[in-house]
Parts: sequence; C-alpha cells; structure tokens
Amino acid sequence: ADVRLKSLDDAPRALRHGQEVEFFCGAAEVMAKVRLLESDTLAPGHEGWAQLALSRAVPLVKGDRFVIRQPSPSLTIGGGVVVNPHPGRKHRRKQPSVIAQLETAAHGTPEEIILQALDSPPPLEVGELLRKSGMPRETLLEALERLRTQGQVVPIGDKTLTDATLVTTPHAWQALVGQMTDLLRAYHQQYPARLGMPKEEVKSRLKMPARPFNEIIQQAAAEGAVASDEAALRLPSHTPHFRPDEQAKVDALLAAFRRSPYATPSVAECEQAVGSEVFNALVEQGRLVKVSAEVVFLAETYDEMVDRVVRFIKENGSITVAQVRDMFSASRKYALALMEHLDQRKVTRRVGDERVLR
Repeated sequence: ADVRLKSLDDAPRALRHGQEVEFFCGAAEVMAKVRLLESDTLAPGHEGWAQLALSRAVPLVKGDRFVIRQPSPSLTIGGGVVVNPHPGRKHRRKQPSVIAQLETAAHGTPEEIILQALDSPPPLEVGELLRKSGMPRETLLEALERLRTQGQVVPIGDKTLTDATLVTTPHAWQALVGQMTDLLRAYHQQYPARLGMPKEEVKSRLKMPARPFNEIIQQAAAEGAVASDEAALRLPSHTPHFRPDEQAKVDALLAAFRRSPYATPSVAECEQAVGSEVFNALVEQGRLVKVSAEVVFLAETYDEMVDRVVRFIKENGSITVAQVRDMFSASRKYALALMEHLDQRKVTRRVGDERVLR
C-alpha cells in the first residue's frame, strides 16, 4: 500500500527503510515492512511517503487511517493514511516523479488521478483502474465520462464503459502505436521478403497480455496504423520483396518448377538454391505450397492438381495413389505426399487403399 506516514514526536528512534513493524487498521493486524521512498530514515515528528509491504492481504481503501507499532518491546511509533491500497508494483525510491505521482494521488481531483494512472502504455481495464485508484465506482465512472467527452480519455474497442473496457489517453495511445510501428518498421528492414511480423512476437516484444493486445491491434488496424491478417502484422505500406541477388535466384528456382511441374525440386534443394529464409518467404507469400517435409509445388500447379483430383473422384467415386501418380506422370513420392496433404486438409478421406471426398 502507498501511504503518507508520520513518525510520532516521541518515537524512541528514527524509522528505518526496511524496518519490520506491526500494522493496525480497523480490525486488521498484520506484520509489514516499511519502504521509505524519500530517504533512508524518518526522524521522530517527521512525515513522508512510503510503501508498506503487508505480510498478507488486508481489505483497505483510500483514506483509511492506520497505526504502526514496533514488535518488541511493543510501542506505537507512527501512523498515517492510505493513499493507494493496490499500487501493483514497488516504486523506485528517491525519484521526484514518483513523489509527484503520490502527491497527485493524495490531493488531485478524480480526473487528475485517472490521467496520471493512464498516461503511459498499456491501456487499463476500467476495473483495474478502479482498483488502483481506490475511488468509489460512481466517482470514477463520472470522471471517466467527463474526460472522454473532453477527448482526454480514449476507450479501446467497446465504447461502453464497463469494468472490462480498456481505456487510455491520446498521448499514451500514440506512444503505444509508435512502439508498434517502430517494431514493424525494423522487422520489415530486417526481413523484407516476409509478409509481416508474427503477432505472438509483437505481443512478446510489447510485453502485453493476450486480451488487451488483441483489442489494441484491432483498434490500430481500424485507424490504418497497421495491417493485420490471421497470424502477422505489417505496416500498410509494406510490400514483400527480395533483394536483386535473391530475386535472380528465385527466378531460376521458379523456372525449374515450371520445367518439371509434377517432379519438383525437393525442399532441401530449394533451400540450397535460394536459402531457407527466401524459401520460407516464397511459401509464406503463397507462391509455393509445401505439402510435406520434402515435397513442394508451385501454387498454380498445386491448384491444378487438386482440381483434377477432386474432379476425378466426383466422376469415379474414388482415387488411388497409383491413379494420382499416373494422372500426373509423377513418382509415387509426389502422389502420396499430395494425397496425404489433402487428407490433412480434410478434402479427402482414406478408405483402404482409396481416397474419397469428405
């Protein structure tokens, strides 16, 4: 708990940073460790800002008054008032910015307290803001509504203010979007051929839980700051491309596929020809379709093969791997890889030695 703490005038000695005390508030009595935020000691008769690390959870609200006693010999040595019962983290000591935040929390208006809590990423749920501020629900919701009307608070996603609504300030939102676009820009520079940065990687780099992250990227995409697909994020201006030396290798590889569309270079041969990074980019871009750990086809060849297999089954009721092999004058390796892939895609189903449509 963040507290304004006063050492009694007749306390036998100065209160020390890290000192263990007995904490009394209402009917609650627990041990606590004192974290002085402004100095290493608090002399008798002086007051200052502190955090009390309670040995167990105690129901506290902003404004609760408390007393501290030294354990042995038992003696009251100070007391004070709770400013924030749930700060959520340890404050850095001897930091003017921390002290200024605590002063605002103690003496500021509800609007000032809300803006202070929100003015850094990531956005907070209204319920979390309620817990951190210690304000009565009605007071907080009324203040939030005033700030939203004035454009000083921005809801993310759902515009109805409920405990689950994410809220932030325009300044914090722009800072968060800036972090995201800087990440994507650096990623595109490092991997120009990739469609985008995996969402999981973006979330990890931003150190953000799944729920706010999903709503944040939806909002950022709606504003045109990012483009989003199922698995990746990118800048709207990004177009995947290869460097000139890579493009020459890509052209040669794709030409090899076109010369022999049904007996194609293996995955290992592709990686040897263009490198694993470029090969994976070709798969990601949909220009190549990897049907097994070894077999890959040009996208247009793959579509043609699937169409012919499906049409054959519709006309004949079923198809075997040998019939697929003969249809494309390919080896069994390619025919089997294609059919097992279609089984996995749930296009076909194996019945004995035959495949039928699902």
